[in-house]
Amino acid sequence: MRAKLFVALLASTLGSLAFADAPGITYAIDNPLRPGAKAAHCPAQAQVIDGCTFHSVAGDTYSARLALSPGETWVASTPDTGTVKLQPQAQEGQDYQVIRVIPNPATNADTTVTFDRLIGAPGSQKVVERRRISVMIHPA
Repeated sequence: MRAKLFVALLASTLGSLAFADAPGITYAIDNPLRPGAKAAHCPAQAQVIDGCTFHSVAGDTYSARLALSPGETWVASTPDTGTVKLQPQAQEGQDYQVIRVIPNPATNADTTVTFDRLIGAPGSQKVVERRRISVMIHPA
């Protein structure tokens, strides 16, 4: 019984140390506890991956690339339309769709953008895939 207690205490201690800030680590933002602060950087990916983060500094925008098959379309939405504008770009027969994410550079905010992949005829479309990204906006 004592051995189990010792192992549990040791695991708890080591686990909490793993989340402590180690000396010499520099975060991309001042507060590493902001949503998405330690997630994959969206622009570094070939296409949007679920859970990545786009850091917008002083007006940066992001062109979200989403793979597309015939008969499919992607739509984007955000709960905070005053913070982020979304502009679908023309597809021009390509096998991907691009949606521009344009954050408001005057705000310091965190929000999400949801991308839904739809199939079917207009009026009877179904969501077959959903990806969400975090958008962290840092004013100039």
